[in-house]
Amino acid sequence: MTTYAVAHILHLLCAISFIGVVFFEVLLLEGLRRPLGEEAMATFEAALINRARRIMPWVVGTLFASGLGLAWFHRGALLSGTPMGVLLWVKLALAFSVLGHFIFALKTASDGCMNSRLFKRLHVSVGLHMLGIVLLAKGMFYVSW
Repeated sequence: MTTYAVAHILHLLCAISFIGVVFFEVLLLEGLRRPLGEEAMATFEAALINRARRIMPWVVGTLFASGLGLAWFHRGALLSGTPMGVLLWVKLALAFSVLGHFIFALKTASDGCMNSRLFKRLHVSVGLHMLGIVLLAKGMFYVSW
């Protein structure tokens, strides 16, 4: 198996994991807020944050390392100004924005400053970023102008 194939598979598995967690939190978790109440929801979010702090840095680290490896493989497109290259640049910008959100969330949670409102806003923002990244990832190979 080639290095590209390994990087691609790792990237896809980590992306599925990360996106799955984000969409679980945005689409499913938010629907539980009212039935559970704010106190139960805050307890659940705190437990979720503690678990995510142990697992997600590894997922995100592997996601970014493999993504940068894939971007290196496609560096010709990045430097050429082709449609794929332009979309890849936008995808990279969104990915680094997600990384910024992720680092901010980890820092805020470790400082004890994470609250339900911020938790929700961060996850909705990351969810929208991830949706854009997925659409760009698929579109990069089909768009030409």
